[in-house]
Amino acid sequence: MTAAVQRALLVEDDQRTAEVIRAILCGAGLTALDVVHTAARAEACLRSGAHGLALVDLGLPDRDGIELIRATRAAHFEGAILVLTSATNPERILAAVRAGADGYLFKDDLDAKLATALRDLADGGTAFSGPAARVVLDELRRAPPPPRPTERPPVVTAREREVLELLSTGASYAEIARELNIRLNTVRSYIRSLYDKCGVTNRAEAVNLAWNAGLLGRDRF
Repeated sequence: MTAAVQRALLVEDDQRTAEVIRAILCGAGLTALDVVHTAARAEACLRSGAHGLALVDLGLPDRDGIELIRATRAAHFEGAILVLTSATNPERILAAVRAGADGYLFKDDLDAKLATALRDLADGGTAFSGPAARVVLDELRRAPPPPRPTERPPVVTAREREVLELLSTGASYAEIARELNIRLNTVRSYIRSLYDKCGVTNRAEAVNLAWNAGLLGRDRF
């Protein structure tokens, strides 16, 4: 785990699930972790400014997790927010992202994806289970595109365009590395370069700008 996330807060009401997640996080090198079981306690902790990452279950006993995310963003929490949930309903996925979540992992994917998700979030990326990424990207494609910018689109290399195309499919950083036969850190370098060139901070913004600038063809999907 990089130094970008100094302390994390896990918001999970099921003790057994919390212990499983704690074990995965410790294995990924994230030992600075606090665990709370209610939205009220989570909101108080996140307002303190002590945490750089929030891992949030949606089914909390005292308040809906999406409402917690929305309130946390309204209170100017600037850290990453990753949803960890069993809720696979598309409406819940989109509501969480609109409320301010940076990623959405199904609990069935935690063993395989959580450690990689933490690294991607620390690098300024996003983290989604495959079906959740598809829901978000499909919604983005259905939205009417804004007018094309009058300024010249960013100049990207052929390899950066390949990375953009894979980002647009919802592929994780690790999947992009395997597909292009390059190192994971190289993928992160390409994505940081793309974000800088495009003036964006996350996958959705990068893909949306790429489509509207003509860097990706909508007929590909």
